[in-house]
Amino acid sequence: MQNLPYCIHFPKCGGCTTLDLPYGEQLVRKRTYLSGLFSRLNVEIPPIAASPYPLHYRHKVQLPFGMSGKGRERKLILGCYGQDSHTVVDQKQCLVQDRDLTAAAHAIRRWAQKSGLDAYNERTGSGFLRHVILRKGCATGEILIGLVTNGGRPAGSRNFAKSLMEEAQKGISANSRIVGVIQNINTRSTNVVLGQQEEVWRGSSFLKEKLGEYRFNVGISTFFQVNPFAAPLLYNLVLEQVPEGSAVLDVYCGVGTISLWVSQKASRVLGIEENPHSIREAVAAARNNAVNNVKFLTGDAAILLADRASGFDVAIVDPPRKGLEEKALESLKNSPVSKIIYVSCNPESLLRDIKMLSPHFHPDSLTGVDMFPHTRHVECVAGLIKNK
Repeated sequence: MQNLPYCIHFPKCGGCTTLDLPYGEQLVRKRTYLSGLFSRLNVEIPPIAASPYPLHYRHKVQLPFGMSGKGRERKLILGCYGQDSHTVVDQKQCLVQDRDLTAAAHAIRRWAQKSGLDAYNERTGSGFLRHVILRKGCATGEILIGLVTNGGRPAGSRNFAKSLMEEAQKGISANSRIVGVIQNINTRSTNVVLGQQEEVWRGSSFLKEKLGEYRFNVGISTFFQVNPFAAPLLYNLVLEQVPEGSAVLDVYCGVGTISLWVSQKASRVLGIEENPHSIREAVAAARNNAVNNVKFLTGDAAILLADRASGFDVAIVDPPRKGLEEKALESLKNSPVSKIIYVSCNPESLLRDIKMLSPHFHPDSLTGVDMFPHTRHVECVAGLIKNK
Protein backbone atom coordinates (compact mmCIF):
# COMPACT_ATOMS: atom_id res chain seq x y z
CA MET A 1 0.00 0.00 0.00
CA GLN A 2 1.36 3.43 -0.95
CA ASN A 3 0.65 6.20 1.52
CA LEU A 4 -1.36 8.95 -0.16
CA PRO A 5 -1.80 11.83 0.32
CA TYR A 6 1.74 12.66 1.37
CA CYS A 7 2.05 14.49 4.70
CA ILE A 8 3.34 18.06 4.36
CA HIS A 9 5.20 17.77 7.68
CA PHE A 10 7.21 14.63 6.86
CA PRO A 11 10.07 14.16 7.69
CA LYS A 12 10.42 17.32 9.81
CA CYS A 13 7.76 16.16 12.29
CA GLY A 14 8.95 13.51 14.74
CA GLY A 15 5.63 11.68 14.88
CA CYS A 16 6.31 9.38 11.90
CA THR A 17 9.64 8.03 10.72
CA THR A 18 8.75 5.59 7.90
CA LEU A 19 5.87 7.37 6.17
CA ASP A 20 7.79 7.30 2.89
CA LEU A 21 7.69 3.48 2.77
CA PRO A 22 4.76 1.40 1.48
CA TYR A 23 2.98 -0.20 4.44
CA GLY A 24 3.82 -3.74 3.35
CA GLU A 25 7.52 -2.84 3.28
CA GLN A 26 7.27 -1.41 6.80
CA LEU A 27 5.91 -4.74 8.07
CA VAL A 28 8.70 -6.67 6.34
CA ARG A 29 11.33 -4.42 7.89
CA LYS A 30 9.86 -4.81 11.37
CA ARG A 31 9.88 -8.59 11.02
CA THR A 32 13.49 -8.49 9.79
CA TYR A 33 14.41 -6.35 12.80
CA LEU A 34 12.82 -8.80 15.26
CA SER A 35 14.38 -11.81 13.49
CA GLY A 36 17.82 -10.27 13.81
CA LEU A 37 17.37 -9.13 17.38
CA PHE A 38 16.11 -12.51 18.62
CA SER A 39 18.21 -14.67 16.27
CA ARG A 40 20.00 -16.54 19.08
CA LEU A 41 16.81 -17.61 20.84
CA ASN A 42 15.82 -20.28 18.31
CA VAL A 43 12.30 -18.84 17.97
CA GLU A 44 10.64 -18.41 14.60
CA ILE A 45 9.23 -14.91 14.06
CA PRO A 46 5.98 -15.06 12.04
CA PRO A 47 4.86 -12.15 9.82
CA ILE A 48 3.97 -9.01 11.77
CA ALA A 49 0.25 -8.72 12.51
CA ALA A 50 -0.79 -5.66 10.49
CA SER A 51 -2.93 -2.87 11.85
CA PRO A 52 -6.38 -3.13 10.20
CA TYR A 53 -6.19 0.63 9.56
CA PRO A 54 -2.66 1.95 8.90
CA LEU A 55 -3.90 5.55 8.65
CA HIS A 56 -5.84 7.69 11.17
CA TYR A 57 -5.54 4.97 13.82
CA ARG A 58 -4.36 7.02 16.81
CA HIS A 59 -7.16 7.65 19.30
CA LYS A 60 -4.89 9.43 21.75
CA VAL A 61 -3.06 12.61 20.75
CA GLN A 62 -0.42 14.44 22.81
CA LEU A 63 0.71 17.79 21.39
CA PRO A 64 2.93 20.52 22.89
CA PHE A 65 2.17 24.24 22.68
CA GLY A 66 4.88 26.60 21.45
CA MET A 67 5.54 30.06 20.07
CA SER A 68 6.80 31.10 16.64
CA GLY A 69 7.77 34.35 14.96
CA LYS A 70 9.00 37.63 16.38
CA GLY A 71 7.45 40.93 17.34
CA ARG A 72 3.99 41.47 15.88
CA GLU A 73 4.33 38.18 13.97
CA ARG A 74 4.78 36.19 17.16
CA LYS A 75 1.94 33.67 17.68
CA LEU A 76 0.99 30.58 19.66
CA ILE A 77 1.31 27.26 17.82
CA LEU A 78 0.40 23.65 18.54
CA GLY A 79 1.85 20.50 17.01
CA CYS A 80 4.44 17.73 17.31
CA TYR A 81 8.06 18.05 18.29
CA GLY A 82 10.47 17.95 15.39
CA GLN A 83 12.67 14.88 15.00
CA ASP A 84 15.24 14.70 17.80
CA SER A 85 14.32 18.14 19.13
CA HIS A 86 11.86 20.08 21.27
CA THR A 87 11.07 22.52 18.46
CA VAL A 88 7.30 22.53 17.92
CA VAL A 89 6.10 21.87 14.36
CA ASP A 90 2.78 23.74 13.94
CA GLN A 91 0.47 20.91 12.87
CA LYS A 92 -1.67 21.51 9.78
CA GLN A 93 -2.43 17.87 9.00
CA CYS A 94 -1.73 14.38 10.35
CA LEU A 95 -2.20 11.03 8.60
CA VAL A 96 -2.01 8.86 11.73
CA GLN A 97 -4.31 10.74 14.13
CA ASP A 98 -8.04 10.15 14.16
CA ARG A 99 -9.56 12.83 11.92
CA ASP A 100 -11.81 14.21 14.66
CA LEU A 101 -8.87 14.58 17.03
CA THR A 102 -6.93 16.50 14.37
CA ALA A 103 -9.94 18.78 13.86
CA ALA A 104 -10.24 19.24 17.62
CA ALA A 105 -6.52 20.10 17.86
CA HIS A 106 -6.92 22.79 15.20
CA ALA A 107 -9.90 24.21 17.10
CA ILE A 108 -7.93 24.23 20.37
CA ARG A 109 -5.12 26.19 18.69
CA ARG A 110 -7.63 28.78 17.45
CA TRP A 111 -9.20 28.96 20.91
CA ALA A 112 -5.82 29.32 22.62
CA GLN A 113 -4.78 32.12 20.27
CA LYS A 114 -7.97 34.03 21.18
CA SER A 115 -7.87 33.24 24.91
CA GLY A 116 -4.88 35.39 25.81
CA LEU A 117 -3.22 32.41 27.55
CA ASP A 118 0.45 31.99 26.69
CA ALA A 119 2.50 28.92 25.82
CA TYR A 120 5.00 27.39 28.25
CA ASN A 121 8.67 28.13 27.65
CA GLU A 122 10.94 25.24 28.68
CA ARG A 123 14.00 27.49 28.92
CA THR A 124 12.52 30.16 31.21
CA GLY A 125 9.83 28.09 32.96
CA SER A 126 7.26 30.80 32.15
CA GLY A 127 3.96 30.50 30.30
CA PHE A 128 0.77 28.59 31.09
CA LEU A 129 -0.23 26.12 28.33
CA ARG A 130 2.14 23.13 28.11
CA HIS A 131 0.37 20.32 26.23
CA VAL A 132 -2.96 19.17 24.86
CA ILE A 133 -4.04 15.57 25.52
CA LEU A 134 -6.94 14.39 23.34
CA ARG A 135 -8.65 11.01 23.59
CA LYS A 136 -11.53 9.57 21.59
CA GLY A 137 -13.65 6.51 22.23
CA CYS A 138 -13.58 4.58 18.96
CA ALA A 139 -16.83 2.78 19.78
CA THR A 140 -18.65 5.78 21.28
CA GLY A 141 -17.32 8.89 19.54
CA GLU A 142 -16.82 10.58 22.92
CA ILE A 143 -13.86 13.00 23.04
CA LEU A 144 -12.01 14.22 26.13
CA ILE A 145 -9.85 17.36 26.07
CA GLY A 146 -6.96 17.63 28.51
CA LEU A 147 -4.96 20.83 28.98
CA VAL A 148 -1.63 20.38 30.75
CA THR A 149 -0.78 23.69 32.42
CA ASN A 150 2.10 25.33 34.24
CA GLY A 151 -0.07 26.54 37.12
CA GLY A 152 -3.37 26.10 38.90
CA ARG A 153 -6.92 26.80 37.85
CA PRO A 154 -7.12 30.28 36.29
CA ALA A 155 -9.89 32.80 36.86
CA GLY A 156 -12.66 32.29 34.34
CA SER A 157 -11.88 28.62 33.74
CA ARG A 158 -15.58 27.74 33.34
CA ASN A 159 -15.92 30.32 30.58
CA PHE A 160 -12.68 29.11 29.02
CA ALA A 161 -14.04 25.54 29.04
CA LYS A 162 -17.41 26.55 27.59
CA SER A 163 -15.85 28.45 24.69
CA LEU A 164 -13.29 25.67 24.12
CA MET A 165 -15.95 22.94 23.95
CA GLU A 166 -18.05 25.02 21.57
CA GLU A 167 -15.08 25.77 19.31
CA ALA A 168 -13.93 22.13 19.25
CA GLN A 169 -17.42 20.74 18.63
CA LYS A 170 -17.76 22.80 15.42
CA GLY A 171 -14.97 21.00 13.60
CA ILE A 172 -15.64 17.35 14.46
CA SER A 173 -18.01 14.91 12.77
CA ALA A 174 -21.68 14.63 13.69
CA ASN A 175 -21.09 11.17 15.22
CA SER A 176 -18.63 12.52 17.82
CA ARG A 177 -18.99 14.90 20.74
CA ILE A 178 -16.80 16.63 23.31
CA VAL A 179 -17.73 15.26 26.76
CA GLY A 180 -15.28 17.03 29.06
CA VAL A 181 -12.42 19.48 29.54
CA ILE A 182 -9.81 18.50 32.14
CA GLN A 183 -6.88 20.52 33.46
CA ASN A 184 -3.76 18.61 34.44
CA ILE A 185 -1.37 20.71 36.52
CA ASN A 186 2.37 20.22 35.99
CA THR A 187 4.60 22.97 37.42
CA ARG A 188 7.79 20.91 37.41
CA SER A 189 10.78 21.55 35.16
CA THR A 190 10.65 18.16 33.49
CA ASN A 191 10.14 16.32 30.21
CA VAL A 192 7.40 14.27 31.90
CA VAL A 193 4.16 15.54 30.37
CA LEU A 194 1.57 14.90 33.08
CA GLY A 195 1.44 16.16 36.65
CA GLN A 196 -0.32 14.55 39.61
CA GLN A 197 -3.25 16.96 40.04
CA GLU A 198 -6.31 17.19 37.81
CA GLU A 199 -9.26 19.60 37.78
CA VAL A 200 -12.49 19.16 35.83
CA TRP A 201 -13.25 22.45 34.09
CA ARG A 202 -16.45 21.24 32.44
CA GLY A 203 -18.34 18.00 31.76
CA SER A 204 -17.02 14.52 32.49
CA SER A 205 -13.61 13.44 33.78
CA PHE A 206 -13.65 10.36 31.53
CA LEU A 207 -14.98 9.07 28.23
CA LYS A 208 -16.71 5.77 27.61
CA GLU A 209 -15.04 3.21 25.38
CA LYS A 210 -15.71 -0.36 24.33
CA LEU A 211 -13.06 -2.89 23.34
CA GLY A 212 -14.47 -6.14 22.07
CA GLU A 213 -17.38 -6.91 24.37
CA TYR A 214 -15.97 -4.97 27.31
CA ARG A 215 -16.76 -1.40 28.37
CA PHE A 216 -14.25 0.93 30.05
CA ASN A 217 -14.03 4.46 31.41
CA VAL A 218 -10.91 6.21 30.10
CA GLY A 219 -9.40 9.44 31.51
CA ILE A 220 -6.69 11.62 30.00
CA SER A 221 -4.00 9.95 32.14
CA THR A 222 -5.37 6.38 31.90
CA PHE A 223 -3.18 3.87 30.08
CA PHE A 224 -5.24 2.53 27.20
CA GLN A 225 -4.05 1.28 23.82
CA VAL A 226 -4.00 4.19 21.36
CA ASN A 227 -4.77 1.96 18.36
CA PRO A 228 -8.21 0.44 19.06
CA PHE A 229 -8.21 -1.40 15.72
CA ALA A 230 -5.04 -3.40 16.45
CA ALA A 231 -5.55 -3.84 20.21
CA PRO A 232 -7.86 -6.88 19.79
CA LEU A 233 -5.15 -8.56 17.68
CA LEU A 234 -2.68 -8.06 20.51
CA TYR A 235 -5.06 -9.26 23.21
CA ASN A 236 -6.15 -12.29 21.18
CA LEU A 237 -2.50 -13.35 20.89
CA VAL A 238 -2.37 -13.27 24.69
CA LEU A 239 -5.68 -15.12 24.98
CA GLU A 240 -4.52 -17.89 22.64
CA GLN A 241 -1.65 -18.69 25.00
CA VAL A 242 -3.79 -18.94 28.13
CA PRO A 243 -4.61 -22.61 28.83
CA GLU A 244 -8.31 -23.25 29.35
CA GLY A 245 -9.23 -23.18 33.04
CA SER A 246 -5.87 -21.86 34.25
CA ALA A 247 -5.36 -19.44 37.14
CA VAL A 248 -3.78 -16.24 35.79
CA LEU A 249 -1.76 -13.39 37.32
CA ASP A 250 -1.95 -10.17 35.28
CA VAL A 251 0.99 -8.02 36.38
CA TYR A 252 1.02 -4.29 35.49
CA CYS A 253 -2.67 -4.73 34.69
CA GLY A 254 -3.57 -1.03 34.35
CA VAL A 255 -7.34 -0.59 34.06
CA GLY A 256 -7.81 -4.33 33.57
CA THR A 257 -8.13 -4.63 29.80
CA ILE A 258 -6.08 -7.82 29.52
CA SER A 259 -7.50 -9.20 32.79
CA LEU A 260 -11.04 -8.98 31.45
CA TRP A 261 -10.02 -10.21 27.99
CA VAL A 262 -8.49 -13.46 29.31
CA SER A 263 -11.22 -14.01 31.94
CA GLN A 264 -13.25 -15.88 29.31
CA LYS A 265 -10.72 -18.76 29.38
CA ALA A 266 -9.23 -18.51 32.86
CA SER A 267 -10.72 -20.04 35.99
CA ARG A 268 -9.68 -16.89 37.86
CA VAL A 269 -7.56 -13.79 37.27
CA LEU A 270 -5.71 -11.59 39.75
CA GLY A 271 -4.63 -8.19 38.39
CA ILE A 272 -1.74 -6.35 40.03
CA GLU A 273 -1.04 -2.64 39.55
CA GLU A 274 0.71 0.01 41.66
CA ASN A 275 -1.44 2.91 40.43
CA PRO A 276 -4.48 3.10 42.75
CA HIS A 277 -6.47 5.17 40.26
CA SER A 278 -6.03 2.46 37.61
CA ILE A 279 -7.10 -0.22 40.08
CA ARG A 280 -10.27 1.72 40.89
CA GLU A 281 -11.08 1.85 37.18
CA ALA A 282 -10.26 -1.87 36.80
CA VAL A 283 -12.60 -2.81 39.67
CA ALA A 284 -15.32 -0.65 38.13
CA ALA A 285 -14.77 -2.26 34.71
CA ALA A 286 -15.11 -5.78 36.14
CA ARG A 287 -18.30 -4.73 37.94
CA ASN A 288 -19.79 -2.91 34.94
CA ASN A 289 -19.07 -5.86 32.65
CA ALA A 290 -20.39 -8.44 35.15
CA VAL A 291 -17.04 -10.31 35.16
CA ASN A 292 -16.96 -12.20 38.44
CA ASN A 293 -13.76 -14.26 38.20
CA VAL A 294 -11.37 -11.29 38.25
CA LYS A 295 -9.93 -9.56 41.32
CA PHE A 296 -7.47 -6.68 41.60
CA LEU A 297 -4.77 -5.64 44.08
CA THR A 298 -2.85 -2.38 44.43
CA GLY A 299 0.84 -2.63 45.19
CA ASP A 300 4.40 -3.21 44.04
CA ALA A 301 4.53 -5.87 41.33
CA ALA A 302 7.64 -7.63 42.65
CA ILE A 303 6.34 -7.85 46.22
CA LEU A 304 2.87 -9.03 45.24
CA LEU A 305 4.35 -11.53 42.77
CA ALA A 306 6.40 -13.04 45.57
CA ASP A 307 3.50 -13.05 48.05
CA ARG A 308 0.55 -14.03 45.82
CA ALA A 309 1.90 -16.30 43.08
CA SER A 310 1.06 -19.53 44.91
CA GLY A 311 -1.76 -21.37 43.16
CA PHE A 312 -1.37 -19.59 39.82
CA ASP A 313 -0.43 -21.31 36.56
CA VAL A 314 0.27 -18.34 34.25
CA ALA A 315 1.76 -14.87 34.72
CA ILE A 316 0.99 -12.18 32.14
CA VAL A 317 3.38 -9.22 32.34
CA ASP A 318 2.97 -5.95 30.43
CA PRO A 319 5.63 -3.61 31.87
CA PRO A 320 6.60 -0.11 30.72
CA ARG A 321 9.26 0.40 28.02
CA LYS A 322 12.13 -0.08 30.47
CA GLY A 323 10.99 -3.67 31.04
CA LEU A 324 10.86 -5.67 34.25
CA GLU A 325 12.69 -4.50 37.35
CA GLU A 326 15.25 -6.86 38.86
CA LYS A 327 13.00 -7.63 41.86
CA ALA A 328 10.14 -8.60 39.55
CA LEU A 329 12.43 -10.85 37.52
CA GLU A 330 13.58 -12.61 40.69
CA SER A 331 9.99 -13.03 41.85
CA LEU A 332 9.09 -14.62 38.51
CA LYS A 333 12.09 -16.95 38.62
CA ASN A 334 11.05 -18.18 42.07
CA SER A 335 7.32 -18.34 41.33
CA PRO A 336 5.38 -21.57 40.77
CA VAL A 337 3.92 -20.42 37.43
CA SER A 338 4.62 -22.73 34.51
CA LYS A 339 4.16 -20.08 31.82
CA ILE A 340 4.87 -16.38 31.34
CA ILE A 341 3.12 -14.37 28.63
CA TYR A 342 5.19 -11.23 28.12
CA VAL A 343 3.64 -8.21 26.35
CA SER A 344 6.30 -5.67 25.42
CA CYS A 345 6.41 -2.29 23.67
CA ASN A 346 10.23 -2.43 23.61
CA PRO A 347 11.81 -5.50 21.94
CA GLU A 348 15.25 -4.65 23.34
CA SER A 349 14.16 -4.70 26.98
CA LEU A 350 12.14 -7.84 26.19
CA LEU A 351 15.30 -9.58 24.92
CA ARG A 352 17.22 -8.53 28.03
CA ASP A 353 14.49 -9.89 30.31
CA ILE A 354 14.19 -13.18 28.40
CA LYS A 355 17.92 -13.67 28.91
CA MET A 356 17.55 -12.87 32.63
CA LEU A 357 14.76 -15.46 32.93
CA SER A 358 16.57 -18.08 30.82
CA PRO A 359 17.86 -20.27 33.67
CA HIS A 360 14.22 -20.92 34.60
CA PHE A 361 12.14 -20.21 31.47
CA HIS A 362 12.68 -20.55 27.73
CA PRO A 363 10.79 -18.77 24.91
CA ASP A 364 8.63 -20.91 22.64
CA SER A 365 6.88 -18.15 20.64
CA LEU A 366 7.29 -14.49 19.76
CA THR A 367 4.95 -12.46 17.56
CA GLY A 368 5.02 -8.80 16.58
CA VAL A 369 1.92 -6.62 16.30
CA ASP A 370 2.00 -3.31 14.43
CA MET A 371 0.30 -1.00 16.92
CA PHE A 372 2.10 2.05 15.46
CA PRO A 373 2.20 2.07 11.63
CA HIS A 374 4.64 4.52 10.00
CA THR A 375 6.96 4.38 13.01
CA ARG A 376 9.77 1.98 13.92
CA HIS A 377 7.91 0.80 17.03
CA VAL A 378 6.56 -2.75 17.21
CA GLU A 379 4.68 -4.46 20.05
CA CYS A 380 5.54 -8.07 20.90
CA VAL A 381 3.86 -11.00 22.63
CA ALA A 382 6.28 -13.67 23.82
CA GLY A 383 5.42 -17.01 25.40
CA LEU A 384 7.93 -18.44 27.91
CA ILE A 385 7.71 -21.97 29.32
CA LYS A 386 9.25 -23.13 32.58
CA ASN A 387 12.30 -25.36 32.11
CA LYS A 388 11.90 -28.93 33.36
